[in-house]
Amino acid sequence: MESNGLSRRTFVKLAGVVALTGLTSSWLYGCSSEQSSSASSGMPTFSAQSEERDLWGSPDPCTVRVGLIMEPPSMGLSQFILASQAGRTTNTFEFSINGVDYTGLAAAFNQGDFDICTLPSNIGPILFNNDELQNEYQVISVNNLGVLYVMTNDSSVTSLDNLSGKTVYSYGQGGTPEYTIQALFKKLGIDESINVEFKSSPLEVLNLMQEQEGCIAILPQPFVSLAKILVDPLYIPVDLTVEWNNAFSDSGSQAVTTTTIVNKQFLEEHEQAVVEYLNMAGQSVRWTLDNMPDAAALQEQLGTFLNDEVALDAMPYISMVNLTGGDMRTALSGFLSELYIANPDSIGGAQPGDEFYYLPPVGALDEAYAQAGLAEATQHESSVGTEGESSASTEDAQVAVNSFAGQE
Repeated sequence: MESNGLSRRTFVKLAGVVALTGLTSSWLYGCSSEQSSSASSGMPTFSAQSEERDLWGSPDPCTVRVGLIMEPPSMGLSQFILASQAGRTTNTFEFSINGVDYTGLAAAFNQGDFDICTLPSNIGPILFNNDELQNEYQVISVNNLGVLYVMTNDSSVTSLDNLSGKTVYSYGQGGTPEYTIQALFKKLGIDESINVEFKSSPLEVLNLMQEQEGCIAILPQPFVSLAKILVDPLYIPVDLTVEWNNAFSDSGSQAVTTTTIVNKQFLEEHEQAVVEYLNMAGQSVRWTLDNMPDAAALQEQLGTFLNDEVALDAMPYISMVNLTGGDMRTALSGFLSELYIANPDSIGGAQPGDEFYYLPPVGALDEAYAQAGLAEATQHESSVGTEGESSASTEDAQVAVNSFAGQE
């Protein structure tokens, strides 16, 4: 099969660079049988509402240490990052972009290296439910809705029904990808007929797609956009976000990929900084959605993605949002409920209650940006059928590959 000039050696190297290991660290899975008092093993009910109150803590500007996952959670934040670098924010936001190693980022967050972090949507509840951790956490926003797709080099695969009896390669074991797939397949009654084999990185999966005939994979954007360049032939027959919405139409649950979590002590001491973060993030997401070519042109410069042209191809499909307050709670709690039904351990053994969800004071957030991207994400522009349509080149893909390799 044609590999578009990217060798197996390159991909094998990359497989070790961006390894996303399963969440097996004792600190992350150390949730004891005694769950947090505000967590529930059944469907949670929420009574808390936004209130008219003063902001908690000091009104004085402070330094905010922000840990970001590269790619979808940070691709919409370019204007926020630039504004902070130029001193155009009240507080000083120090952004640290940590590749795709969410396990390492979560560990650094727990150790106190960051005040705010973007993490896969199931990691926040695991942190919240773990009474042995040194810090307490709250979720402040949803960053991305669904981004997963079935891809293959086999033209006979056109639906999930065609996956029965086959091996499907994916990555993200222990994170949102694994548990989204698990919950969806279980809901559809196909979980026992499909063998999902997780690899250490998305690029290891792309390597398999280059070399194995009849290969089937489930990957998120923006790796779908990379596959469009690197894998020939390529077919994108199934959008798992569409499948999720159809399967869970009875509950209205939406797939949620990434969230933003805050250290609760920091929130209580500097709530004005958290409010500014949410307002700036919302403005930046809105600008990105309205100015995608300009936003894509900033990705390499800021380190939020590995190649500007590949970013431009992926941006319409990464479901970037800035959901806050009650809308955030509705979207995330519905998703976590479905993960819990399929596998309680996926969210730390219990569904979080009111204390997990941050509700800002009435009027604190700019309503023009508080739910930025929701309309576009709900309409959900899909990558299905877009194979062969890319503004990026093989050279662009090679830049992205080399950038991954440079993270060693």
